[in-house]
Amino acid sequence: MTKLNVFDVSSALIQRIGQDYAEDVAIAAYYGSYIDGTATERSDLDFFFIPSTPRGKDMALSFIVNGISFDFWPISWERAESMARMEDSKTGILADSKLLYVGSDNDLDRFNALKKQIQDICSFEGETYFLDLAEKKLQPAYPLMMEFRRSGVSQSLSDCRLQSFDIITPALEALTLANRTYLKKGWGKNLMQLYNLSIRPSDLEKTLTTIMRSADISILIEACEHLLYLVQTLLNQRRTQFQTPTQNYKERAQGFFEEYKGLLDQLQTACERKDYEEAFFTAVLAESELYLFLVFCETGYWASGQEAIEQGRKIAQQAKLPALVSLIDPVSLIPLQSAAHFLEIQLERWFREKGVEIRKFEDLEQLREFLSSTPE
Repeated sequence: MTKLNVFDVSSALIQRIGQDYAEDVAIAAYYGSYIDGTATERSDLDFFFIPSTPRGKDMALSFIVNGISFDFWPISWERAESMARMEDSKTGILADSKLLYVGSDNDLDRFNALKKQIQDICSFEGETYFLDLAEKKLQPAYPLMMEFRRSGVSQSLSDCRLQSFDIITPALEALTLANRTYLKKGWGKNLMQLYNLSIRPSDLEKTLTTIMRSADISILIEACEHLLYLVQTLLNQRRTQFQTPTQNYKERAQGFFEEYKGLLDQLQTACERKDYEEAFFTAVLAESELYLFLVFCETGYWASGQEAIEQGRKIAQQAKLPALVSLIDPVSLIPLQSAAHFLEIQLERWFREKGVEIRKFEDLEQLREFLSSTPE
């Protein structure tokens, strides 16, 4: 069989675009192994295109030639813009791509502007921008981890490995963002980039090796959980380092108590009705929400994870705010109800001492007076 030149394949597609879709395709480009020099005889040409009209999507095609599979797939301008903001995990395919086809000068300018935007973000955006992106990327991994641990050893090793991939993917993407960069290769080829990151947990390689190689399900679950802990701890440390904590209750807590009281009222009502399930979830939500909010008031940034919960708990203890979750008891909800009532009183006092305005009216007439005196 004659060796296939993959660029002859792309030429055939570009020829078809020129003949039948010249007004419908804005950009066609390639990326991957034929750019970084790692292509083998089995490598396809990684390419994509950006349609300029709905009809342009018809150029999408998956096929096999000479035993090599190809996928000519479309991305929208909107997704390309998300990549340029480094919000999309596929940023690398845009950043490191080379053009095969351009529909117009405007399309070329728009495409180049997006590539330059990636360079500018990596060079000039502040640390907080990347930490925010990393936090956002990491959050979906937590419910997946909860489900993974809940399923436990009752599932097969194959299922565990599938679940672990869904967990390590956002974790490693978050770690990459913390380094102000993006993954440059596909999964399985990017480990050396990860191990060479300047900002990384010391036992990253050991943890990933355990996840990839362990046949013990309990160890696999623990390794995935440990990876999330490592990445979240690193993000918290970076934020502490680059964003000086500043306490500001007066502005940050404005309106929080008025809304939070509704949650405490809901909890007290559940306790009165002896609705244990609602009391359970409401108490957990109320305590978690309060602890994270107190950290925000003290530092100016939204933290997450167990470390942030512990930090918020310490602030609450200093403020003498009663805990809720420790009082959840299916036998009696009276202590929990009392704690919710006392928390409302103490939290209002705490906020007022910190200079927070609490909009609390004794009757409708007071509300009307407030509304009439409020400037437009």
